[in-house]
Amino acid sequence: MSELFRKHAACLLGLILVIHSQCSSQAQDLLQPAPDMPAYTLGSISQGKDNFGRPSVTVDYTRTKEGVGLATLSGRTADGPLKIMGFGFLTDASGKIQLSELFGNRALDAELYLVVTGSFADEVPFKCLVSNVVRAGNPTGATAAGREWNASESSAYQKDLIGRKPPLSPPEGHQLVRASTKLIPGMPVKVGRFGKWVDAEALTSIPIVTVKVSGVEGFRLLKRDGWIAIEPAVLQKGASAPGSFKPSEIVIPGTTELLPDGYVVVTESISLVPGTPVRAIWHNKLADATVISVDDKQVLTHYDGQASAFDKKLDPSALVISKETLAELDKPDAIQRFKERIPNPQSLDNSMAIQAKIDEQSKKIEAESKRIEEMVERNLAAANNGSPPVGSFNNSLPALPLLLQNNPIDIPIPKEAELVPLDFPLPRGTKLAACWGRKWNYVTVLKENKEDTVAIHWDDRPPSSDGLIHRTQLIIRRSDLKKLRIKATREEKRTWTDLTGKHKVEAKLLSRTSSQVTLIKDDGKEVTLSIDKLSQIDQKWLKENP
Repeated sequence: MSELFRKHAACLLGLILVIHSQCSSQAQDLLQPAPDMPAYTLGSISQGKDNFGRPSVTVDYTRTKEGVGLATLSGRTADGPLKIMGFGFLTDASGKIQLSELFGNRALDAELYLVVTGSFADEVPFKCLVSNVVRAGNPTGATAAGREWNASESSAYQKDLIGRKPPLSPPEGHQLVRASTKLIPGMPVKVGRFGKWVDAEALTSIPIVTVKVSGVEGFRLLKRDGWIAIEPAVLQKGASAPGSFKPSEIVIPGTTELLPDGYVVVTESISLVPGTPVRAIWHNKLADATVISVDDKQVLTHYDGQASAFDKKLDPSALVISKETLAELDKPDAIQRFKERIPNPQSLDNSMAIQAKIDEQSKKIEAESKRIEEMVERNLAAANNGSPPVGSFNNSLPALPLLLQNNPIDIPIPKEAELVPLDFPLPRGTKLAACWGRKWNYVTVLKENKEDTVAIHWDDRPPSSDGLIHRTQLIIRRSDLKKLRIKATREEKRTWTDLTGKHKVEAKLLSRTSSQVTLIKDDGKEVTLSIDKLSQIDQKWLKENP
């Protein structure tokens, strides 16, 4: 299994949202589990209604064997594989999974089971059945089962087992690269790959090294200890003539992203000023950005075209800058000219205020953690000497403010939904959906905030996952939006007039019947009026807002 797959971890779903698959007769190719994979037991399915009145099913699960790989829910209907919406890796030993329709009201007829997916030795994909199969409703066809592995899959698995650890000793004439080893981009090295040492080139020098493996497409990120080896003569040459090494490819440190032509990585020797145009990684790709401020060797960066709520402090080495911009920075009027590119002052103030609050709270937590650590050490020493304990613990550490979560929409919006309007009020408890892992997930509004952000709770995650999301990354069901619009309209204070036009009252609509309306004024007094005695404008308004 690939390194990324083995390290991928996530929180447990309390609620998983599903929709039926598109019509497809292609069945899922399930394999029997590998010997070292986990095993689970699914309990019987109970059917009912979820909190929104939609048909739902609930199934218990228990992990009966520990193993390598994270299990997730899968299944199939008569039409083909079941689409599971929501992050579904199971990390707890047991729990419940609830399934319901995200957009719709259809009963579920499907088989459900748990699988571990990945790729053996980065070359043979797999989907292994790691639980029993349970049925919801009345699915048709034979029960799903894992097939035996073929020779290619067995061979790739054995190769994958070997590749999970670096080779036992460095190759002849080489020494292992340690944390203190000074690498220079362009140095020839050898890297451990599935039990063998293969030729490669070091492209970066930071602790996590980007390497180009001979004969392998793309780049790899590797830890130093145990996985990379180098000849002593190469290190000696690096110390005496560092300029003799030139990398065949220039990548941005800490990534596998190529440095664009005409750009250089920002170093401490480059003096950035507010407004300097740069590029930074955004959603795994380079994006245009603007320097807001430089402080404590970090750069507050604004992603062009994005809300200022996404501004982020970055190390200079995470930014790249064009050679043309470098030349502009040397001109006498650079500070004034670049200053004009800074986002509007209000957005800047809000962004810097949010970042300052996060920094302040982080420092408080760091200080309190250090105090507790020192107090524990003193108490251990006191206990050894027979002395009473000293100091006291706070009830809790200071809470961090909700952090902004970046969840770009990279899948189609369901036809039953639309983007949340920027100027529409969202009451606490409003149900929305956000994109995560190329899937739609339910979220609940906790509070509206400035800068068009919304504090939300992920319905399938613990409160520790609560955060802020920009409105442009949230969707709402059209039917729910319509109800909210009607409710908001009713709650607006308006001027009510009788048929003669002589009598008027400023009030909100409290309730109505087929023939009367009850209004409430600012002083709390209620007024009941006959609808047929109201002005034509008021009667029309009531018809348009049932």
